[in-house]
Amino acid sequence: MVVVYVQLLFAMLFFGLSFVFTSMALQELSPVAIIVFRLVVSIACLSAVGAIPGLRRTIGRLERPARGDARFFVLIALFQPFLYFLSENTGLLYTTPAVASIVIATIPVVTPVGVYVILRERVSWYTITGAFVSLAGVGVLVLGDLGSDGNDIRGILLVFVSVLAAVGYSISLRRLPDRYSSVTVVVWQNILGLLYFMPLFLFRDLGPLLSQTGVSVQTWTAILFLGVFPSTVSFVFLSRGIRTLGAAKANITTNTVPVFAALFSILVLGQPILISTVAGMMVVLSGVLISQISNLLGLSSRSRVPQVRWPVDT
Repeated sequence: MVVVYVQLLFAMLFFGLSFVFTSMALQELSPVAIIVFRLVVSIACLSAVGAIPGLRRTIGRLERPARGDARFFVLIALFQPFLYFLSENTGLLYTTPAVASIVIATIPVVTPVGVYVILRERVSWYTITGAFVSLAGVGVLVLGDLGSDGNDIRGILLVFVSVLAAVGYSISLRRLPDRYSSVTVVVWQNILGLLYFMPLFLFRDLGPLLSQTGVSVQTWTAILFLGVFPSTVSFVFLSRGIRTLGAAKANITTNTVPVFAALFSILVLGQPILISTVAGMMVVLSGVLISQISNLLGLSSRSRVPQVRWPVDT
């Protein structure tokens, strides 16, 4: 059991570092180029992992989707990775990894509320209260961090578009039959997402990339890290944690992601963390914890709102 918790913490560490390494790669590559290269690495790694017999019990078997389900995969990939990563990576041009990770941390709270608004399905008062508290925390970030170095309202708004994309992802994912394993869903959504990105990459980003004098080893290392660790290793660890502990308990560890992102923003990027950033982080995470009380206490609910976990490709 201890090993599972350690693996979950490493998964969240890699998720937190993904914001930092994306910011590093943005110094030389465009948001779309980073996503394209990251998806290529992720698809290769997850396909290899899915072929390992010992891991199939944890993440499931990689299989080809049925023809009738193709439209569901196309819709899923539109929300994530396409809209999710396009908004998040572009947002990181205008805001810091710490602030971006705090906004992304509202996903487990905003998603059930979004499902209620769109599908009129029941959610608990804990979730509603947590949503308001978390959004208040984002408000603290907006009011406190604007005008500081590296933070711009455009960045926060763009990252919040990623949160809305995650809501669309969770809703569209429910249309998919339950027979598909996690690794099947992620690999195919990444393949289709790569196809979504290719026109942008080929007609807008490839020319400037080829005209560059060269891309540094540091940037390629960041790309490899993003594809291998957050998108593959964290996916395996999180799947194992959910299988062993259940979604509610495993999801609690996602609250450490903004902490890791803030810590390594200081250590790696040398970015100062403002008091308003820390205050906003505490308020957001408090809201997330409030929203998860009913799950942790095992309270019954008629809602069919899915257990929302941190996007496996963050």
